[in-house]
Amino acid sequence: MNLFSRTPKGDLNLNYNIIAGYSVGWLPYSEKAIQLAFPHLKVKAATVPGYGPDTEDGFALFDGDQDEPALCITKDSESGYAFSVTAHNGQAQSLGSYRVGEILLGDFRDDHMEEADFWVDGSKIVVMGGVTDRGAIYGTRHLFLPPDDRTGDLRKAGPDVWRACVLSEIRFFVSGRRIRPTKEIDAADGVKQVKKHRGQAPQPLQPGPNLCDGDPITLLLKGLYSPKEAQKAYLKLADIAIHNGDVATTKAKIKAVFENHNSPEDVALRLSEMYNEERQTVFMFPLDWKEEPSWLASQISAVLGDEAVALPDMTQTSVAQGGVFEAYAACLQDAGFDLWGLDTGSDTHCLFVARKKDRNRITKLMIPTQSNALPWKG
Repeated sequence: MNLFSRTPKGDLNLNYNIIAGYSVGWLPYSEKAIQLAFPHLKVKAATVPGYGPDTEDGFALFDGDQDEPALCITKDSESGYAFSVTAHNGQAQSLGSYRVGEILLGDFRDDHMEEADFWVDGSKIVVMGGVTDRGAIYGTRHLFLPPDDRTGDLRKAGPDVWRACVLSEIRFFVSGRRIRPTKEIDAADGVKQVKKHRGQAPQPLQPGPNLCDGDPITLLLKGLYSPKEAQKAYLKLADIAIHNGDVATTKAKIKAVFENHNSPEDVALRLSEMYNEERQTVFMFPLDWKEEPSWLASQISAVLGDEAVALPDMTQTSVAQGGVFEAYAACLQDAGFDLWGLDTGSDTHCLFVARKKDRNRITKLMIPTQSNALPWKG
């Protein structure tokens, strides 16, 4: 049976302004009221998953002859209203695109996202959304679990593992206190209110906060960003990267950068400006896309010092032209080095050179810096 072949009134789509065809912001908690709100589903009293790790008494809503409920409803204390509508399998669809067990966190986007964080013990990832003053009448919580072969605290795992986490629960919060018709409601009045309002059209959704372009991975990184941990990473990088500065002096300059700059982008940009008096590279160097290839070659040779690699002569007139970086990176890699680039969030990138054998170590080291550091491909 195609669950989504019916008219919109009978669908199983969940969004910020409509839940499975019901577009009233609040929902009375009684079997008759719920059946009126969702006439296309079978309603049964049942034990359902609660908001936390435990189960609680609630209602299970079944689509046709399915063995598992398509939706579950929990109550809001003794107010007479429902607290949430949840989906725990792939029958329902969230935000027009996502189903439990199918979507990975790396592919999940929510323009109304307000928060992305980790469960108390770090075992799962929580993405929250819905701002009522922007037109959303429901709030959301999407839970993501790591792959079966992954255990431990996800906060220590990094973005690659986070992206592989799978949606395990869709929960929409209903009956916000500010939009209820009364503070409390009894079963009889609940039925009357549903009959009165259930046919109303969903209100248009206003643009959401669109934090981090709706990408929870970016928001998770921002939430974990610690200037103290980022500084530690750059100090360790000063011991690993190939550069022509005194290590102790370079570390002192790194610490000075963090005294006045905290954001990942500002730090990366300021580190690239750490020159000595002769304007020769110390640690990192900035990339100006208008420079000639010979300038880039001179910077690379300066950091390599006695280990300088013979770089090819390039006919291009600027480093921005195709083939320049690829040729230099390939030549360096043949000699056992990587040319790394850090995205500063501006038109300027900063570069450093390291040994190829340290690539995996540096990749992990750069996670707390949030600098989006990658070795250039040859």
